[in-house]
Amino acid sequence: MNLHIHPSSEWHAMQDTFYRKHRIYQMQWAELDLTKFRVAASSFAGPIALLRDDRQLLEAGAGPLLDSDIRIYSSSGRLIGKVEYEGLHIAAFSWNAREQLVCVQEDGNVRVISLDDSQRHRKHSDRSRVESFSLGSEARERRIVDVRFWDQGLVAMTADYRLIYVNDIGEPKPRMLADAHITEMPRAWTVVPPHLTLSHHVEVLVATGQTVVSVDAVGVQDQLLEQGPYTCISVSPNGRLVALCSELNRIQVVSMDFQRSFSEYSHDIPGDDALDIAWCGSDAAIASFATQAVLIGPFGDTLSFPHESPVHLVQELDGVRMFNAMEHSFLSKVGSDSTSVFQIGSTAPAALLYDALDNMRSHSARADEIVRSIGDDMALAVDACIAAAGVEPLVEYQQSLLRAASLGKSFLTMYNGDKLVDMCRQLRVINALTAYDIGLPVSLMQFQSLPFEDWVQRLLSRNHHQLALRICRYLEHPVDQVYIHWACAKIHASTTLDDDALYRVLHARLEQLQPSGVTSYVDISEVANACGYQRLAIRLLEHEPRASNQVPLLISMGQDDAAMAAAIRSSDADLVYFVIFHLFKALPLGEFFQTIGRSRVASQLFEKYCTDQGAPVLEDYYYQEDAFAKSARLIIKDNLAERDVGKLVANLKVALKILHNDKAAATEARAVDSQISLLQAQHQLERDTPGHKFVGLPLNQTLAQCLVLGDYARAGKLRNDFKVPERRYYWIKLRALVQRRDWVELARLANAKKSPIGYRPFVDECIQALQYQEAAKYITRCESSTERAQLYLKIGFYHEAVFSASQARDIDMLRQIHAAARDPTLQHDISQMIDQMSARG
Repeated sequence: MNLHIHPSSEWHAMQDTFYRKHRIYQMQWAELDLTKFRVAASSFAGPIALLRDDRQLLEAGAGPLLDSDIRIYSSSGRLIGKVEYEGLHIAAFSWNAREQLVCVQEDGNVRVISLDDSQRHRKHSDRSRVESFSLGSEARERRIVDVRFWDQGLVAMTADYRLIYVNDIGEPKPRMLADAHITEMPRAWTVVPPHLTLSHHVEVLVATGQTVVSVDAVGVQDQLLEQGPYTCISVSPNGRLVALCSELNRIQVVSMDFQRSFSEYSHDIPGDDALDIAWCGSDAAIASFATQAVLIGPFGDTLSFPHESPVHLVQELDGVRMFNAMEHSFLSKVGSDSTSVFQIGSTAPAALLYDALDNMRSHSARADEIVRSIGDDMALAVDACIAAAGVEPLVEYQQSLLRAASLGKSFLTMYNGDKLVDMCRQLRVINALTAYDIGLPVSLMQFQSLPFEDWVQRLLSRNHHQLALRICRYLEHPVDQVYIHWACAKIHASTTLDDDALYRVLHARLEQLQPSGVTSYVDISEVANACGYQRLAIRLLEHEPRASNQVPLLISMGQDDAAMAAAIRSSDADLVYFVIFHLFKALPLGEFFQTIGRSRVASQLFEKYCTDQGAPVLEDYYYQEDAFAKSARLIIKDNLAERDVGKLVANLKVALKILHNDKAAATEARAVDSQISLLQAQHQLERDTPGHKFVGLPLNQTLAQCLVLGDYARAGKLRNDFKVPERRYYWIKLRALVQRRDWVELARLANAKKSPIGYRPFVDECIQALQYQEAAKYITRCESSTERAQLYLKIGFYHEAVFSASQARDIDMLRQIHAAARDPTLQHDISQMIDQMSARG
C-alpha cells in the first residue's frame, strides 16, 4: 500500500496499552505568543477565545492583537470572530455546552455571548443580542476574583474567598456555598459538576494549606491530606478519580473520597512547574509543563510528549486536545479494534482481512488463502475493520479499512450492511468538519454524543451555510434551520440593499433552496425588524403560515391593524383577544374604541368579554360608538337584580331616553315604556295589598295575582292599560277564577258573551279542579255531540254521555260507554241502541 505514515507510528506504548498523539492542524494564527493571553477553549472541538492578559506588562509597540478585545479562533487557528469588550475587567471566561462564551466580570455581572454575536462585532453593551445576569449583591460588593466552569454552570470566588454557584446559566439562580473559612487565595481549586456527585449538587475542591477541602451548599469537609500545598486539581470525566499536583511537581491520582492512591509521578526538572492537569479518558491524567506534557497511566507508568512551548489542554470525551502557537494535536487511547488491525505482528481476523485487501490490490494469489484462513471469524473481522475506521484520523486508512470491511462482507451470506454504510456516511461528514477552513476536528464518539442538530448549529454559527446544507441533504435531515439562519445572516451583513431588494434576494433564494417553503419566517422577520428593515419584516411575515407566530411580532413592530387582521383570519378567538388586550393597554381609551370598532369580529369579542366579566368599560364603548340600543340593554341587564323600585324605574327611564335616540329601536322603546308602567302599577298593588308580592312579576302573572285576590276591577284596568288581547285575558281569568273557586264569576264570564276561547277550556279547568258538576254546566255549550259524549264519559255522567252519543249516532262511543258503565239496565239499553243503529246502517 502506498500510504506514507503507518498508523502505529503515532502510537506510544504504556505497558499493554497504546496511546496515539495525532497532529490535527498546523495552527494558522501566525505563531501568536499565547503566554500574553488568557485562553479559553471549548470542548467538542469548539472555538478558542483569546483575551490579552492585563496582569502582564507589555512592551512598547506591542502588536495590534494585544488589545482589550476577545478574539475567537477555530481549532485550526483561523480567526472567526471578535468581541469588543472595553472598560470592564473580566475575572474569568469559558465556553458552555452551547458554544456560548460566558464572561464573568469582577463586579459579578455575567455576559453570555454566542459566536453569531462575535462575528457581527457586537459590543458588550448591545443587550438586545448579548444575554446577561448578575451573581447578586454579594458578588457586586465583594468583587469576583476567580471562576470555575462546567458545561451548564459556574462557581465564582469572591475577594473574601466565599463561593457563589449557578447551576444553570440558562436560568440563573445564584446561591452561596458553605463558608470554608479560607483566609488566603487558594493555589488551586476545581468544580465537581452536579451530575458527578452523589448528592447531585455541585461540589468544590479547594487546595488550602497542606490539604484539600470539599465544599458544598451544606458544609465543608477536610480531606486531611499532608502532601500539599497543591497547585493543580482535576476531576476525571466519570467523577471517580482526582489528580493532584503539589508544589514540588509531585502528581498523585487518588479516589474521589481521597481514601485510596492509585498512581504517583514526580517531575524532577527544576523550574519546569506544572501548568495544568487534564484527563485523557477516565483512567489516565495528563500534566502540562513548560517543555513537555506527561501522561500518567493508571499504575504510575508515564509517557512524555516534548514540545517547544507550553500547550493548553482541552479535555474531551475520548481524549485530550493539546495546542500551542504552532500546532494542535489530539491524544487518545488506541482502541482494541485498531490494535487488532495495525499492531505489528497481529494475527487477528481483522488484521488478516486488512492484509488480504493489500494482497488483492497487488494481484497476489495469497489473498484468497488469507480469506479462507479467516473462516467463521469473518463477521468479527468486518466489524473490527469498521470500528477501527471510525477512530482512525487519517482519511487514507479510513478508506482502506472500509474497503477491507466491504471485501469481507462480500464473503458473508448473512450480514447487515447498514453498519458499513452508516460508518461511511458519518466519516464523510466528520472529515468535512475537520477540514482546515472549518476547524471542527471531532472524533466519531464526539460526533455521536451530540444531536445532529447541534453540529448543524455549530456550522451555522460560523456561517458555513453551504456545508451545513450539503450535510443536511446528505444525511437526509430537514434543512429549514439552515435557510433561516442564512437569511438572518444575510440581513445582518447587508449594508447597501433596501427593503425591497433584500426581500427579492431572500425570497428567491429561499424558494430555490427549499421549494416546499420555510416552516417559519418569524425568526427572519425578527432579525429584519431588529436591523431596521421593518417593511421587509412585514413582507416576510406574509409567508408565515401560523398566525400565532405572526401576531406577536406584528404587535412588537407597532403594526396593530395588521396584527388584528392576521388574528381574525386565523379564526382563533384567543389570538384576537391577545391583540385586543394589547391594544387596551397600549392605546388611550378613545383610540382603542375606534380601533376595535373598525372590526366587526373584534368588537363582538370585546363586547362578549366585557359582558361575561361585567366590565364597566363596555358602557363607555357603547356611548362612543352611538350604540343606543346596546347601551340601553346594558343598563337594563345591570339592573335586573335591583330590588328598589324607585331606583329601578329611574334607571329604566334613563335607558328609555337613550332608546329614543335610535329610530330603529322603537320596539325596544315601547317595551321599556310598558315595563316602567308595569313596575309602577305593581308597586302600587303591593302598597294596596300588603303581604303580596307583585314587583318583578310578568304582566300575565300580575293579572292572575289580581284575579286570584278577587280584585277584578284592578285586573280589568291593567288589561285595558296594557292592551292585553282578549283571548289571553280569558285564559288568565279562567284559570284564576277556578283557582279562586269563584263559580259565580266564572259563570258570569262564560255568559257575558260568546267565549273567544270556546267552552272546552272551561270544562277542562273544572275537571282538573275535580269540580265535575261545574264542568257539566259547560259541556252542554260544547258544539260537537261526540265531544260532549267524551266529556260526559270523562266525568262519569253515563246517561248524558249515552244521550249525546246517540245524537251523534256514534256506535264506537256507545261501546266505550257500555264498557265503562256498571248499571246493567243502562248497559242493556246501550246494547239495544247499538243493535238498532247497526241494523239501520
